[in-house]
Amino acid sequence: MATEHDGTPTPPEVSENATESARLPRTALLGVFGSSAAPSALILLPRGDTQTVSVGDTVAGGRVEAIGDDRVVLSRMGRQQILRLPAG
Repeated sequence: MATEHDGTPTPPEVSENATESARLPRTALLGVFGSSAAPSALILLPRGDTQTVSVGDTVAGGRVEAIGDDRVVLSRMGRQQILRLPAG
């Protein structure tokens, strides 16, 4: 069982929930990282797989057109889709 730094055991329900996989109904942006000159993004695909992408890469049937501080712009079949980081 995992413990906190003060020696308090982690409740079993927290450990169980922390290791469960989540399936999202659509493609989701998990994070943006790298430099402003060479940004990358971590995308969660509907099946639960993740993919790290840069501008010009393809993901989920679209091409990555831009990566900002809190969003990724995809181009799919002539339309733009914007993936945003969850608010929180």
